[in-house]
Amino acid sequence: MSVFISILSILLFALCWFMIIKKLVWSKYAPVKTVKAEVFDKYKTDTVSRIQGTFKRERYIVVFATKDKKLSFNVPEFSYGNYKIKDKGTLKYKGNQIISFR
Repeated sequence: MSVFISILSILLFALCWFMIIKKLVWSKYAPVKTVKAEVFDKYKTDTVSRIQGTFKRERYIVVFATKDKKLSFNVPEFSYGNYKIKDKGTLKYKGNQIISFR
């Protein structure tokens, strides 16, 4: 039984690392896409570190609506205020990063 738990733990650990590496590689080598979009929503969230317990970090998220789907991106605090709900334009992005919105 303990061998089974050990093997399962190793497999879960490897799967987690695989998913993290896949996301990093996908983001780096993703094609640049350009779509017509509208700022659908924007919000801030607080993230508390599990390791340190009291460390809080705010994340700024902007959600765009395209004709096919909704896309959400983390944006820096200094650019968060530039996005206004219902603004329309051309969104250029690569993976999970915004290149431009005009």
